[in-house]
Amino acid sequence: MTFKENALKKFKAFSLAAFGLLFFLFIEYTLILVFIFFNIDREIYRGVFNFLVTVLTAAGMLLLAKLDSSFSKKPLIKIKKLGADQVVALIVIAFGMLGFVTTYIIVADKISAYIDSLRQSVEEYREAVDRYSDVSQDIVPVWDSIIYVFTLCFIVPVAEELVFRGIVFGQLRKGFGPWVSVLISAVVFGLMHGSDIHIGYALVCGLIIAACYYLTDSLIASIILHMIFNIFGSGVASFMSIEYFGISEEIRNSFMQVVNIASCMLMPVAVLLMAYLVSAKRKKDKALAESASSSDNMPEGSPVSGEDIKLSAGDGIEAQQ
Repeated sequence: MTFKENALKKFKAFSLAAFGLLFFLFIEYTLILVFIFFNIDREIYRGVFNFLVTVLTAAGMLLLAKLDSSFSKKPLIKIKKLGADQVVALIVIAFGMLGFVTTYIIVADKISAYIDSLRQSVEEYREAVDRYSDVSQDIVPVWDSIIYVFTLCFIVPVAEELVFRGIVFGQLRKGFGPWVSVLISAVVFGLMHGSDIHIGYALVCGLIIAACYYLTDSLIASIILHMIFNIFGSGVASFMSIEYFGISEEIRNSFMQVVNIASCMLMPVAVLLMAYLVSAKRKKDKALAESASSSDNMPEGSPVSGEDIKLSAGDGIEAQQ
């Protein structure tokens, strides 16, 4: 491949990834205009707004993936069955991510006492993650608060994974190496999360989630990570904060304290399990490469031709290119 061809390939991959991201933003801002047109307060009905955005985003990304697959004749989004060992590893890694974020926020909060700009960023972050920072809970319907929590825990992870890992990473992967694609998609994921504090840890989480997607060849892996992170990071606490259910602040704080301690303790285990996924991926790719190589030496007239074996091993070999 010539330099020009390689440059065009990278440009096309980056452009298609950017188009997917712009399509996602188009859906969100179109809904904002719809709410403004019908004079619906998005702060009061944030649950409905988030639900509509994420459902439409998921549908839109699936449509883009289908169109891309129709042209390229290859699936853009990889969804493979996970082994029990992978599922266990992903659960622990998700809690490890939560432990990292907990540590990150605690350190930032401590340092902010001495740096005014950082103190302001911490305050902006807390307002951004607080469902009721801009509106009194008294005027928010209970059903909307429930929709908000449900969407946060189960629909947001699916929609965001389809955007950032399915479309953005998937398109980048066509023109760049896997780890470069992991890095770029993580930077985009971080930048899309608003405040300075949020961007910092979202970037690291984006790296971990994208890496797990690549290492497992399954979007199910990244969705599992994202769901567990959202459920235990803020979903359960948000549900407990709904005044209608009468759950005391003491119970809510105790629950979050247990989660934070447990997640911080699991951080080193999560690092080891990330290494395990890397090792398993290398072994799998090596086995596929050896299988393809040995097929070249098969005698003519064998029941299975060397070409057939190469095709079946293509996905694994592609990951090393």
